[in-house]
Amino acid sequence: MALHARLDRSAAEGLARRFGIGDITAFSVMDGGHENTSYYVETSSGQYVLTLSDQKSLKHVTNLANLLLYLTDRGIRTSRVVVPPKEPIVVLHDEKPVMLKRYVEGHVTTDLTGNLLVQLGEEMARLHEIPAPSYVPQSFPYGRSHFPEVTNSNLGHVFVDWLSEKSSYLQKRIPKHLPMALIHGDVFFDNMIVQRDQLVAIIDFEEACHYYRSFDLGMVIVGACRDRKGISFEKAGQFIRAYKKEATLQSIERETLKIFAVYAAVATSFWRFRQYHLRRPEPRCYDKHVEMQNLADTIAEYPDSCFTQLFAEKTTTVTSRR
Repeated sequence: MALHARLDRSAAEGLARRFGIGDITAFSVMDGGHENTSYYVETSSGQYVLTLSDQKSLKHVTNLANLLLYLTDRGIRTSRVVVPPKEPIVVLHDEKPVMLKRYVEGHVTTDLTGNLLVQLGEEMARLHEIPAPSYVPQSFPYGRSHFPEVTNSNLGHVFVDWLSEKSSYLQKRIPKHLPMALIHGDVFFDNMIVQRDQLVAIIDFEEACHYYRSFDLGMVIVGACRDRKGISFEKAGQFIRAYKKEATLQSIERETLKIFAVYAAVATSFWRFRQYHLRRPEPRCYDKHVEMQNLADTIAEYPDSCFTQLFAEKTTTVTSRR
């Protein structure tokens, strides 16, 4: 749990009045969140999530709130923002941006079933068809352009050399011209709220941007289609087949899916290393990057056919040979 800023009951009640949701009857801090602190709030008008952003600017959080409204209006299942009656969509408390969303009933599961993966594929395809609003970033917040924050550092850590090698690996293999789309960028299993076998919402669009569509697909495979050995190609196949029923992928996107799965794992390992070694040093989290570092190496060793067969018209059992 990341608890960077604290709200007491009195402060929460003041914010509830500003958002016009009535008097608080229940109030507690929620688990999760690396760059913000969220609170569960219940009033006579409903259940809500009150989020204080610790590392994001007012402009960034305002853009995020507007994006969630934009997505909701277009039928994407995500968090529903509550707009204050007399104030901007995002308010300030102790100079920190605060956003209010309706609480999404459901839970997180590490083991996604076939039906959930099908729904996820359909939902991601719909997301990628929506035009990217002008206010979203034009590059991924922890993509390759940010790797020099670590590779050019003076840290005497083996990860620095590994990231430099992987950065070169990606630069040689990612084509210059690929389809771009509005992407989520961080679709791990814990950013999906489910009820039984139904996908209720995809949450945490904080990394959303206008970027390679293939990167989002690679991130889903890394974040939601894994097993104990690495990638579950059975799960990845269910996701991809559902996706391509709703959206058409270019041949270059199909051919580079493996590269983008590697990229997704590398980027995630980079974020974890940068976060816990540079930005917010935390000794107990120093090895958080290793999981994704190892996964990136594992994916790079898979035969290309493991990924190309995901696009086969008929279901094919895919096995890796390493």
